[in-house]
Amino acid sequence: MGTIVIDPARIVTAAEKAARAAAEARRAEFPDLEPDQFWFVLRVSGHDQDVLGWVASLNDPASPNYDPVLWAYASSKFERAKYFERDHPLVLSAAQAIGIPDLQLDDLWRYGATGGQPAQA
Repeated sequence: MGTIVIDPARIVTAAEKAARAAAEARRAEFPDLEPDQFWFVLRVSGHDQDVLGWVASLNDPASPNYDPVLWAYASSKFERAKYFERDHPLVLSAAQAIGIPDLQLDDLWRYGATGGQPAQA
């Protein structure tokens, strides 16, 4: 009879399965937004200039936010992203910088995902 070899790296624990399921549920609740959806919700909520101002402050040596490497990353992401993820560190940093609490970000994200239409029940 042959030997059975179990690769411990391929074993998935119950905790890992639960974490994956939770992550999948979160992504279903907060799907990636296309750039037009993302900028729509920022504009309709009045936060588009706040985000652009925060990004610009990252490249201003007189700003307490000055960080040219983060500016290069943030400006590239916000100008050229093919999609935006709700829990992306840059989205979270921008929200925090302009004072959008998590629950409001959740509501804005849902609104953007529907294109401004009421969510389907």
